[in-house]
Amino acid sequence: MPEWPADIPFFTSKSGYRHSGPDGHILRSDMDVGPAKRRRRTSAAPEPFAGKIDRLSQAQLAAFKAFYRVALADGVFSFDATDPLTGETRRYAFDGPYQVGVHSNKVDATLSANLEILP
Repeated sequence: MPEWPADIPFFTSKSGYRHSGPDGHILRSDMDVGPAKRRRRTSAAPEPFAGKIDRLSQAQLAAFKAFYRVALADGVFSFDATDPLTGETRRYAFDGPYQVGVHSNKVDATLSANLEILP
């Protein structure tokens, strides 16, 4: 299992941190009469996570791109990383493409992405 590179901070920006509860694990069936019935589809569902890394140097950005392309096969594989809020090691996977922007200092990069915390 790939691990997040130690020389790249893992989505530490507090302004970009969003963690939601599990999604897609409840099946809802509308009834002809009365309230809809709901049941658990599975007990293990991924949790949406969005994060941002501020002030990545060009070397760190290049290291991230190499990790994403080679170790994760362009986001196909999951990886282990330390949760920035709890400090525990969890398994993550990218949920779509990452975005790179220019930091306000016009030298460093900002990276943001949507991920899933896997059960």
